[in-house]
Amino acid sequence: MRTANQFLILTVITTIFTVPALAKVEPLLPEDPTGILIGRSYPELAGIKGLYVDISMPEAEAKKYGLALNELKSKIETKLALRDITLTPRLDNAREITSPALRVDLDMLRLDNSQQNVFRVQTSLARSVHLATQPKLGFHADVWKANAAMQAVSVQNMPPTITKVVLEQIDSFIEDYRIANPPGRQTTDANDIAALITAPTRQIQPPVKLITAEHEFVASKNSKVFHKPDCSSAKRIKPGNLVTYSTREKAIEAGKRPCKICKP
Repeated sequence: MRTANQFLILTVITTIFTVPALAKVEPLLPEDPTGILIGRSYPELAGIKGLYVDISMPEAEAKKYGLALNELKSKIETKLALRDITLTPRLDNAREITSPALRVDLDMLRLDNSQQNVFRVQTSLARSVHLATQPKLGFHADVWKANAAMQAVSVQNMPPTITKVVLEQIDSFIEDYRIANPPGRQTTDANDIAALITAPTRQIQPPVKLITAEHEFVASKNSKVFHKPDCSSAKRIKPGNLVTYSTREKAIEAGKRPCKICKP
């Protein structure tokens, strides 16, 4: 049993040093074919009109560590409200895509034979993502995350320390949110952005290669005049009507006369 506890403690300590490095890796955003997000910092936060706060830990579990979740949630909501971030009620209807969720994930571990606990905090924002062709098919996906914080702390100091760390991550979110949604700038609805990002892009046709420059003389099927390839009139000939001649004599034999502009 003692060996198992030592192994657990070693695992926790190793994780403490590795998690911050891993937390810096952020997922790439999908391409923005519409261009509506280009030039914006933190585009994943743009257009959010309201959100709700969710703390992952059950209330009964938090009480074991002396943490009052209702008080913590109230402090988070007060910070958001002071920054004019609209709060919306959480909807539990599984069939309905809810508002964006600012989620605080809390994990705690009490070390045996020790007066210390280990905790991990990570705040993230989840937004609804759905198919442009089928809006009812959607789910919540994390689009923003604070760097995970993990540390060991004494039993007595655990509640205030966790509160401090959580509120620091909330401040980071607020700062990024305000950059993405500057005052006075018209925002786009969050769900509309998700739909536009996932919409299929229009295939861009490759430019038509000009073939006039590859021949000595050119003409249009609908014209009795032939031109040099670099003539301004030649450049207006539609590809479907273009005819070419390797020599000036062949163009004349075909019934064409020289252009008065380029004088072939």
